[in-house]
Amino acid sequence: MKKITEMTELCKRQQRPLKVLQYGEGNFLRAFVDYGIDVANEEGRFNGNVAVVIPTAMHDGSRRLLQFFREQDNYYTVCLRGKKNGSPYRENRVISCVERVVSSHDDFDAYMQIAEVPELEFVVSNTTEAGIVFDASDKADDKPAAHFPGKVTQFLYRRYRHFNGAADKGLTMLPVELIDHNGEALAECVHKYIALWQLPDGFKQWVDKNCLFASTLVDRIVPGYPKDEAEQITAELGYSDNLLDKAEPFGVWIIGDERVKSRFNIGSDKLQVEFTDKIEVYKERKVRILNGAHTSMVLGAYLAGFDYVGDCMADADVRRQLEQSVFGEIVPTVHVPREQAETFAKAVFERFENPFVKHALLSISLNSVSKWRARVLPSLKDSLANTGKLPKWLTYSLAALLAFYRTEKKGNGCLIGTRGNNTYDIKDDAEKLDFFAANAGKATPDYVRAVLTQDAWWGEDLTQIPGMYDAVCRHLQNIEQSGAKAYIKQLGEE
Repeated sequence: MKKITEMTELCKRQQRPLKVLQYGEGNFLRAFVDYGIDVANEEGRFNGNVAVVIPTAMHDGSRRLLQFFREQDNYYTVCLRGKKNGSPYRENRVISCVERVVSSHDDFDAYMQIAEVPELEFVVSNTTEAGIVFDASDKADDKPAAHFPGKVTQFLYRRYRHFNGAADKGLTMLPVELIDHNGEALAECVHKYIALWQLPDGFKQWVDKNCLFASTLVDRIVPGYPKDEAEQITAELGYSDNLLDKAEPFGVWIIGDERVKSRFNIGSDKLQVEFTDKIEVYKERKVRILNGAHTSMVLGAYLAGFDYVGDCMADADVRRQLEQSVFGEIVPTVHVPREQAETFAKAVFERFENPFVKHALLSISLNSVSKWRARVLPSLKDSLANTGKLPKWLTYSLAALLAFYRTEKKGNGCLIGTRGNNTYDIKDDAEKLDFFAANAGKATPDYVRAVLTQDAWWGEDLTQIPGMYDAVCRHLQNIEQSGAKAYIKQLGEE
């Protein structure tokens, strides 16, 4: 079997300016950001390569990954599998835009030298939700600072000094960490480090005037290295690749600053990139339609005997539930043009149908109380306000949550629910689980009232929403009397 570097017709790295510094070597950035840049380079809309920085202290896994990058001259393959525009979609792309990969901890000098590259324009990061934090224990002369924003501050200061504060050498930060207002959060941390380390006022002014911190929102499922399919994919490719990265075809990157658009033109029909000053609207679209569809469906579907999202999409009754709830109850509440919301929803359905991604319902069920509040309750209330009546499926979804959580049996850090002859783990905050266990044995009306009046969970007493208490009681009683599968069918026919 040939190695990827022997595939000379595929491994063709062109001399391009080094424009992007990327904090993070993980699967997501490689199959999302680097993929998008690679496509844009090929199509002539972007002309730039990437320097990847491993931002954390090295361990066996990261050392092995760095060795793979070196052995493969930084080439690797992104394999897209799924559905696109209603048809099966397969794509294998060798990524050639990664110019260098360095460890900030093992090769601090090489990492900091990137700050002196004149063509550098953008900084991308994915250091997990816990990555954008300020820690006063970091020191300016650490090599490097332990926390990501400290590293960024050191890097920016090196660039500021090297170019004598030149206005055109500021950088644009594009963090993709899954926290609200990630750009603003990173900027706040950088300013705290500037103050802590007593860096010059001129540097602070340079950061304020010449560096841009844009919040972004990303969406693509990236399972990563396809361990179970590696042999099959390798045979298909005709070469070995230790950095194989599998992802779904769908990909959207919302960048919350329109000033970036003219300089970062990497969007295509393979990766949708949108620039907006109203990123909250796009977040609402994703949370209500994609996440809301998941949360409103999975608990009842699991009780009905299904284990994976794809299985739900293949069942006529559960699919009808999803169609009625998404297009009839959720889409009309999203604050974007109806056509945009429906197009996004149709793409969500294709993603749910993806036969190459087995998304377990139980994995989606984690922390369902807080998820239901964030993802479903706003749509339910807006639908009620718009139509004057409670939406049947979103109301049902709360009853399904109560049915799923209704057990007195405790496990190790979880509750133990029962589906037929099988048991399942219910995982949520400990105090919530204790509450459900303490109230599960009550008569159904009392159990429903106990849960719906937990205003600390929902942000309000849900029994005060007209008709809510009676509707949830009715749904829960029907689920328990008829079974979830039969009731889903019945409700869909009403």
